[in-house]
Amino acid sequence: MDAKTSASCDPTVIMTHLRELSSQAASIVRALKYGRVQLGHEEYKSLEAASMDLNKTVATVTEEVKSLGRRRKDAIVAEGQKLLSQAENVKSDMMRTNELKNRVIFIRNMQLFFNPPEGSKLDSPPVQKRKKLTRERCEMIRRLPPSAAIIWAAAFPPSAWDSNIMSKSLFDYVIEFLTPEKDEKELRYPASLYEILTALAAEQPLQNSTEFEAFLANLYNEVGSDHITPRAEQKSHVTGVNEAAQEVIEMAFLVPGSKMDRLLELHSLSANRHSIILTIPIEDRVATVVISIPRDDAIRFGHQFSLPVIFNSNPFSS
Repeated sequence: MDAKTSASCDPTVIMTHLRELSSQAASIVRALKYGRVQLGHEEYKSLEAASMDLNKTVATVTEEVKSLGRRRKDAIVAEGQKLLSQAENVKSDMMRTNELKNRVIFIRNMQLFFNPPEGSKLDSPPVQKRKKLTRERCEMIRRLPPSAAIIWAAAFPPSAWDSNIMSKSLFDYVIEFLTPEKDEKELRYPASLYEILTALAAEQPLQNSTEFEAFLANLYNEVGSDHITPRAEQKSHVTGVNEAAQEVIEMAFLVPGSKMDRLLELHSLSANRHSIILTIPIEDRVATVVISIPRDDAIRFGHQFSLPVIFNSNPFSS
């Protein structure tokens, strides 16, 4: 938050602005009532439209002041701080360990953010209301900076921010303060997180989501591609291979879901209908990647990033 924005959020500044606006509005009222204003039909229509816009703005300001009061109650602040601390711990742990531990929660949240439940005529009134509130909350999360939405997805299970569990005031409080204040380009996310996002973009229900596509573009622009921690930095457990080759070998695991179809077009299926064997050249040797479960399941559950690799000891010249 820059100095200018911080100053505009000062309560004293806000109250001063409101008093000035109130004074100006009172002057306008006097002019309309006693100023003998002469105007034509079109001028009257424009004046009426402007007054209606002002009325909507005043109503919004009044509601936001009340909402702010509810968000600043001691109980909401205390619970909100606990949730923000939880989110900060998840983020710090992810940066420190280079791992996304709550993988299932992260996937469920991302799918929910960009594919919230649709209403149905068969839904009962309570279900209709709950779905509507969920759609509204998903929209608010989508409006967060991508880095904040990522942290929310990793930190809070969908059940925790369900409208039946988390009050509107508490939800709004967390939304208000979750936005990172430091430079997002300092953040380094594990490669597995980006692999999940890539796989989500290649599958339903997010495959054709323009909002999710824009989210990914904004995320890469926000954090910078040079701040993706590659899996090659993780130590390999493949024995009998020198250290220089380890990094290249690790890259054999980095086959995002969006690229799997292209790879599969180059190779025939094995005799086993649920097995696919890919032979991939890696420097002076060949890596054979064996998928022993249905490919769709492998991609859906993320196993394509942890498949067994068999190394051929024969050099290419042989």
